[in-house]
Amino acid sequence: MLQIKRLSECTLEEAVRAWNAGFEGYYFPIQLTLESFLQRLVGEGLSPSLSIIAFHHEEAVGIVLNGIREFQGTLIAWNGGTGVAPAFRKTGIGTELMEATLDIYQQAGVELATLEAISENERAIGLYKKFGYEIVDELEYLQFPESVPRLDTKPFQVETTVPQRVSHLPFYKGGHPWQTQWQSVKEGEALLVKDEQGGDIGYAYYRRVFDEAGKHEKTILFQCEAHPARDDAEPILRFLLTNVFGTCSDEVVKVVVNIPVTHSSPTYSLLKEIGFQSTVKQVWMQKRMR
Repeated sequence: MLQIKRLSECTLEEAVRAWNAGFEGYYFPIQLTLESFLQRLVGEGLSPSLSIIAFHHEEAVGIVLNGIREFQGTLIAWNGGTGVAPAFRKTGIGTELMEATLDIYQQAGVELATLEAISENERAIGLYKKFGYEIVDELEYLQFPESVPRLDTKPFQVETTVPQRVSHLPFYKGGHPWQTQWQSVKEGEALLVKDEQGGDIGYAYYRRVFDEAGKHEKTILFQCEAHPARDDAEPILRFLLTNVFGTCSDEVVKVVVNIPVTHSSPTYSLLKEIGFQSTVKQVWMQKRMR
């Protein structure tokens, strides 16, 4: 007998067991400890009261992590991971988890449901399509193994700030994939490019990761965009990328998270021109709820 409970009704140990079982044999390792599971919940804005765990008798065999944010008056939900234990795959548990998830979204007044799926994961993509999700773009994780060359660009005024500031820009892409939104960039930094009158014409936000000894290990870029009305969008993007990555040594890993190939085409094209390589490819899927 299958029982579905809210994560808030379960112990953290049960949630971690459900996650690790659900993603056993996944395309890349995402096994979590109790501590890293909590970090994921908090860091990604995932809600225990909106997330669910499937139990077969007393065994946790499936999980969906969910979160809700508002952007420009629209309630947007994110499915931050659907997993089913290997022995229970192809038994309909994934379908029951998705039905329960969409019921939760309806009760919460969600208007747009979003998720990502590994591009090769045809079974998962087929399940999501069955529930009305559509592919709206392709996403890529990008990485550059060396020092990023300094890009030829004209100088601009630049202000260093925090990612929250970017959310107030009229051209901020707050509808982009969940993990690239400013709320997911804890301890992040941001750059605002200015025109001659001091108006904002471009932005980037990112996070630098340091090891326990304080050594710079990684720089992760989440968004880098120019004002869509600017004729000099490419120089603005070049300037931003130079300022984000230009001072990183060869040893520093340079990563771009879930960049939409079409919805951020100018930035994506420039990163590929520089030499960033794709490490993970996903599809970005959405479902209109109302």
